[in-house]
Amino acid sequence: MALTLRDWIFFVFSIIAIFSGGMLFYFGLIFLNIFVIRILEKEGFLEKWNATKVLGFILMIRTNKGQKILETISRPRKFWRMFGEFSIWIGFIALFFTTMMVILSFLSLFNSSRERISIESSEVLLIPGVTTGIPIFWPIMALIVALIIHEYGHGILMRAHGMRVRSFGLLIFSLIPIGAFAEPEYTEVLKAPKRERMRIYAAGPAVNLVFSIILVSILAAAINGVNPTMQGAYSPAIVADGPANESGLEPYDIIIQVNNESISNADDLRNILESSKAGDILLLTVLKYNGTNMSEWEEENTIEVKLGDQYEYYLSKNASEEDLERLGISPKDPFLGVRTDSTIGQSIRSTDHGKNRLMGPFYPNETAEERVLATLLYPLNLLATPFEFNGEIMLESEIKMLDFGIIELFLIEGIFWFLWINFLLGFANLIPVIPFDGGHIMRDTINSTINWIADKSGIIHSQKAEILATKTSNISSLLFFFAFLIPIIYGLIN
Repeated sequence: MALTLRDWIFFVFSIIAIFSGGMLFYFGLIFLNIFVIRILEKEGFLEKWNATKVLGFILMIRTNKGQKILETISRPRKFWRMFGEFSIWIGFIALFFTTMMVILSFLSLFNSSRERISIESSEVLLIPGVTTGIPIFWPIMALIVALIIHEYGHGILMRAHGMRVRSFGLLIFSLIPIGAFAEPEYTEVLKAPKRERMRIYAAGPAVNLVFSIILVSILAAAINGVNPTMQGAYSPAIVADGPANESGLEPYDIIIQVNNESISNADDLRNILESSKAGDILLLTVLKYNGTNMSEWEEENTIEVKLGDQYEYYLSKNASEEDLERLGISPKDPFLGVRTDSTIGQSIRSTDHGKNRLMGPFYPNETAEERVLATLLYPLNLLATPFEFNGEIMLESEIKMLDFGIIELFLIEGIFWFLWINFLLGFANLIPVIPFDGGHIMRDTINSTINWIADKSGIIHSQKAEILATKTSNISSLLFFFAFLIPIIYGLIN
C-alpha cells in the first residue's frame, strides 16, 4: 500500500497535536483517526466489515446479527407498547430536568465572573482513560453494554409497532465506541403516528434509566454484606486552631471511646456532644491514622479535648445571629472543632460512611425523611463520585475502613460503573437538542401541541399549522443547542 503525501501530513500533524496537549490533543486524535480510516479503506477492510465513514474520522460498523434475538424479545407487543408509553413519561420528567439544567447553565453566565467559570479541555468529552476521574476498563465495558441495550430499546419498540429494523451498529472513534444505532426503515418511521414515534425515541433512554435503577438495588445488596474493619467515628476535616486541632486530633483519626464510653458510630459521638456544653473536657481514645504506614491505623492513643463554643465560633466567622438561631445553634453549644468547608455544622462520620454513600436510599436504619432525602440526592452524588474521588468509588481511607476482598471490590466497582454509565447515557440522551432522543421527543411534542390547538380552535389551517409546528420545533432545538454549547465554549476560553 502506497501512502500519499496527504496521508503523511495527516499523520505528522496528528502526532504533533497529540503531544501538544490541550485542545490540540483532540484535533490530533481526529486527524489520527482520519489517517487510520484511510488506510483501512484502501486495504478493503471497510467493505469487508460493512462499515462506512462518518465525517471522515468516525467509523460506522453495521451488522444484521441480533435480528432473531430482537424478534424474540419484542414478541409481547402489548407489553412493549405499554413500556413505550411509560417511557414517554420518564422522558418528559427527565426532559424537564435536562431543560432546566441547560437554561440555568446558560443563565449562570450572566451572574458569574469569568474566573468562576472554567472548564479544562480534557473535561469536554468523557473519554475512558483520558478524562480525569474515568478509568478505562469498567467504563468501556459498561459503555458497550449501555449502547447496545439503548439501541435495542429503540429496536424493540420499532418491532412492537410493526416497523422493520435494517441493521444494528456501532460508531467507533479511536477504538472506543461513542455511539450505537438501530437503523430503521426511515419511511416507516416518518409515516408512523407521532405518539408511536415518541415511544420509539423514549424507549432507548428509558431502558438505560430502568437498568440503572435495577443496578442501584444490586449495588446496595452487594455492598450491604461488606462490614467495617473497625467500629468508631471520625472526621475528614479538622478546623484549624479549633479544640480538636489543638488537642492533636487529625483527619481520619478514628474515635473509639469518649470518657471510657464505647463509640460504635457517628450517632454515638453526636449524642455525647449533644449532652455536653462548651468548656467540658472529653477524654478521647483514638486510633491514629497514618496513610504512609502499612497498618494505616496505629495503636490506641488518648487525647484530652476541651470543647469550644460553637455559637461564638460561627459568629467569629461572620455568621449572623439570625442564621445561627435559624439553624438551632445557641450560646454554650459544644464545638469539637470538626467541620466541612462548605457547610455550617460538625462533620462526623461512621467508619461505614463510604458504604452508606453508595447504598443511598437502601442504607438500613434510616428514618423515612432521611430515605427520601437520600433518594433525591443520590443521582447527584452518583454522578459526582468519580470526579470527587479521582476515578475510585470512595476515598482510599474509606475503602480501608471496610472489609473488602480484592475480587469483591473489583466486582462492586464494575456494578458502580455500569450504573454510572447507564444513568448518564439515559439522562444525557434526553437533552432537548436534535439529534438526541430528547430533541426528537420535544419536536414531536411541539408539533402535536400546535396541531391540536389548530384543530380545536380552527384559527390556522392544518397545513399551515404543520409548517408552523416544524419551524417552532426547529427554532427551539437550535436555541437549546446554543444554550447548551455556549457555556462549554465560554468555560474553555476562560
